[in-house]
Amino acid sequence: MQHSILKFACCSALMTGLAVGNVQAADNSFKETLALKELTLPSEILNYQADASKGEQLANQRCIACHGDAMLKMMATYPNLKGQKGAYLFKQLVQFKRGERTNPIMQAQASMLSETEMKDVALYYSQQTAADLNQ
Repeated sequence: MQHSILKFACCSALMTGLAVGNVQAADNSFKETLALKELTLPSEILNYQADASKGEQLANQRCIACHGDAMLKMMATYPNLKGQKGAYLFKQLVQFKRGERTNPIMQAQASMLSETEMKDVALYYSQQTAADLNQ
């Protein structure tokens, strides 16, 4: 499997267009952001068009127990994923799966996801608006 690293001098729009439906611009920005982070991935993963509806299903099955609003109100140390940049979330999941970032719970969760599923989940969360958890 051939891996490719895209190298760009600058990425001015990290995820521009994602929420407004400009998929091509968002996808290019996603690739540029990952290239800047020097994350090596197979081209089929880089070129995969993430699906937010699949991401929502996965998030509701695997992520909501710790990252849902109810748990976030009780556990302030757990990160709220809603509204985070898709490339950032994707990179974190990949690093957990590869063991480059350590947290036993997240490593176990990430190990059960393919890279395309990670991209779906990242897209879904990037399109969400964080709830006010102080109410």
